Order: sequence, then structure tokens, then C-alpha cells
Amino acid sequence: MSVAMTSARALAGGGGRRAHTRAGGRWLLAVLAVLAMAASACSSGAQGGAASGTGEPDPNATFRYVFVQDPSSFDPHTSANPWDMVFLRLVYDQLIQQGPNGELRPMLATSWEFSPDGSAVTMSLRDDVTFQDGTPFNAAAVKANLVRARDMAESTLSGSLQVIESIEVVDEYKARINLNGPGGNLPALFTGRYGTMISPAAMDNPDLDQQPVGSGMFGLVEFVPGQVTRYVANENYWDPSAVKVDKFEIYVQKSSPTRLNMLRTGQADMTYLLPADTQQAKASGLHVAPSKSLSIMSFYMNTGRPPFDDYRVRQAVEHAIDKKALVQGIFFGAGKAVAQFLPPSHWAYHPGITPQNPKYAYNPQRARQLLAEVGYPNGFEFEFLVPALDDHRAVAQAIVPMLAEVGITAHTRVIESASTAVTFYGREEGDAFPGMGAPFADPTIQYEDNLPGQYGNPWNTTSPEFIAAYQSALEGATRQQRLPALHTMIAEEKELRRVIPMFAATPPSAWTDEVIFPEGYEPAYAPTFRGVGKTK
Repeated sequence: MSVAMTSARALAGGGGRRAHTRAGGRWLLAVLAVLAMAASACSSGAQGGAASGTGEPDPNATFRYVFVQDPSSFDPHTSANPWDMVFLRLVYDQLIQQGPNGELRPMLATSWEFSPDGSAVTMSLRDDVTFQDGTPFNAAAVKANLVRARDMAESTLSGSLQVIESIEVVDEYKARINLNGPGGNLPALFTGRYGTMISPAAMDNPDLDQQPVGSGMFGLVEFVPGQVTRYVANENYWDPSAVKVDKFEIYVQKSSPTRLNMLRTGQADMTYLLPADTQQAKASGLHVAPSKSLSIMSFYMNTGRPPFDDYRVRQAVEHAIDKKALVQGIFFGAGKAVAQFLPPSHWAYHPGITPQNPKYAYNPQRARQLLAEVGYPNGFEFEFLVPALDDHRAVAQAIVPMLAEVGITAHTRVIESASTAVTFYGREEGDAFPGMGAPFADPTIQYEDNLPGQYGNPWNTTSPEFIAAYQSALEGATRQQRLPALHTMIAEEKELRRVIPMFAATPPSAWTDEVIFPEGYEPAYAPTFRGVGKTK
């Protein structure tokens, strides 16, 4: 597989682009060095299948998944990292769940309905669920969870739940959520951390962040930071068809080649890989398929202090980054360049906000002009935090020389990936970092950090126009009704540009012949494991 040759052409921008400056040449050489390392992991070989195993499930099996980081917290209300849901979904249930096509389905809530005027949503609940400590799940538990997530000082979810005015316990298994504004996104929010239910009896436990108590498929039995998280099946789980193995283990391994070797040597059953490792995985007889993903790799900036407090500097950064080159050169085509926080396949995608639009396109000359206008004719220096993940490192290594081409000097500092949000937003260290957005249920989730009072916006960088557009995007009961306001919200975000979206990522998932998937299951970048098992 001639990776270096095809990628070099892509990185050079194709036949129609002028040659880069000397700085651009350094950028090309730097990225080619990354590609050379990645190419060493590639080889041609037999194509692996994309199906799961077909043998009889083994109820006593241990399923082993390999992820790239620890959870930031097992308390869903203080979790600062949406990727924590990979761990949390095993031990906790949510009020609502998403189907294969993003549709909302019952989980702990059997149904939900907005009042005719949209001022309240009433949820009917399951009557056969018990938390793992014996506490019953009911409407009082829903109220306790939503009040805690909304009002607790340490909550990372508070901002989006301020629309909840009050929660009424209508009867033991029915709750009415009264709103003080439009809440069209609430059902979708309840598929994630916002709707994750903690046992009320465990809420005051000081060690809840490491000893979770939910009503989920598994109970946590061991957490060794940086190594492994172990779970055992919940024998009293209300949906026994969802639990196909006796034990579940999630191992932490940042290196994609090492994750691949863990599959090949039988140390693991499933993981995701860097695209550079796809051919080796297939040659090893593993099953490989593009991961289902809505994740956007973006460039996050501290807009509370110079230089990124100036909108024109943020514009310059977007013009300085060759997004197409990142996709082709670093991710080997496993993604698409974007200028918004939705992939092109998403129902709410704005067709006018694209990397081809001159307002957002790769244009180093325009970047230098903007920097000169704002008082940085010779560029500036900043601290670039890099989460310790192989894909983030590769992207950062490519971005640094791109920025250098327009005079921007990045001083990199590698940080622990799971604590990125706490480091950057909580302690306000660093000036920028590359980050991969987590899956989302509603498009407003991708944009809510542009509101004031959000954990991801401690500097309150926003505008009245964006706030109004966001509020309008919450109105309406159908996608069609909401779409015009959503497009306005997406356009208004580009007038803030707190974060630069770079590309939608679809890295490959890989698994062994022993893995059994339920019908319709698609391996995801942030997988769920309901009904996933192993053959005997």
C-alpha cells in the first residue's frame, strides 16, 4: 500500500495549488514524517469480513473492549467528558435511548409527551426497575436526579437543565417536568448523561465518582486507573436479553498498533483503530468496518485572553488549517472536512457552511492579512495542549507547521486525555487544544457551549444573536419545524467561532470472530454494548 505517495499528493493540495512557501515545505515534511510512521503499520492483505460471529453465545464469557482513556468520573452529573458514556452505560440506565438511526426509544421512560403549549413534558416510567443497592426506581428518583444535575454546584450539566422550572411526582411512576422556556431538545438530552439515573440513596456518597450505583446491565467491581475497568453482570437486570456475557472489561491503551496487537493475540475482543492500521487488521483476519460516528475533530481556543479573544485571530486560524489535508494525510480519507459541528450526512447540516465557502476555506494569505489587521503582523506564540492520544498527537503535529506558515508559533504540551476538559476549562491552562467531539443526540448539544454559564465556555463568549437563535432551535416538535432555526443557529455560531471544526471522523472499528452483535448493530466510535456477546 503506497500510503506516502498518495498522501503526499493530497497534502500538497493537488495539481492546481501553487507550491507552498518555505514554511509550507517544513509543514509538508513534518506531516510526511507522521505518515511514514503510520505507513509502517500498513500492508496489503486479505479483506476481513464485516459480520459478527454466528456461534452459540456463552453466558459465562468475559467481553474485553479496548478504549483510549479512563473515565473522568463515574458520577454522570460531574463528568466533564462525554466519552465517559462508554463506561457509564454499562452501570447506569438512561431515561431514553437512541435507536440505530438516531430515533428515540423508551428505556427507563416508557413514553413521554409534551403538553399542547410545550410548557411541560410528562414521562411514564417502568415499574419493574431496581437500583443495584436495592433502591426502587420511580418518579421520585427521576426528580432527585434532575434536581441534582440542575442545582448541584459541581454539576457539568447545569446550564442545559436550567430550562426545567420544577419536577412534579404525579404518581409513583409518572413525572411531570415543568419548563420555563422551550425544551424541544430534552428528550434527546435524556439519552446521555442528562438522563442517566443514579440511585438516590447513593447521591451523597463521597466516593460516587469511583463507586457508581445505577440500575444498569453491569456493576462495577474494579477500577485501576490507566489500566482496566471491570464489571460483573447485574443478575436482577430488568432486561435480561441485553446482557449476553457474565463479565465486561475495558482496557486503556492509547496506541492504535498496540490495540491491534491485543486483538490479534487474543487479549481483547473489540476496539477501534487509526485508519493507518486498517489493512493490517484485515490481513490478520479481523473484522473491520468504519465506525458509526458523529464526532468532529476541532481546534478549541481560550477566548478569554489574548490572542484568541479577538474574533479575527480565530478567523485566521480557520484559514490557516488545511482541513482536507488532515483528512487525507492523517486519517487516510476516513472522514470529511467540515466548517460546522455536524457531518454532511446529518439531517440538520447547513449546506452553506462548508470548507469550500471562501469565508471558511483554507487561505494562508487571508490568514496573514487578518493577523496584520489585528496587530500581529509577525504572528504570535501560544501554548498548545495535546491530549495524549495517538490520533490527537498526529493531528497536532500536522497543525503546528500549518500555523507556522502564517506566523503562528505553537508550543506543545502533552496532557492526560481524560482530564483535558478539567485542565483547559476548569483550571484554564493552555491557549488551545485539538479535541474530538463526542456523539450527540440533538444538534443543539453541539452548540450549547456557546451559551453563557456553560462549563465549556467559562469566558462567556457569546452574542445576543446566537442566544436568540439557539432558543428558537429548541422550539418545534418535528425536525422539519426546527430546521430553519437550527440553520440560523449554525450560521450565528460562525460569527463567534470559539472553536474551529476541522473534520468529521469515521475511524475503523475492529473485532474478532468470537464477537456476536444483535441484529442491526453498528460498531460505533463510542460504542454501546446492549446485546453484544461472545461465542462459546
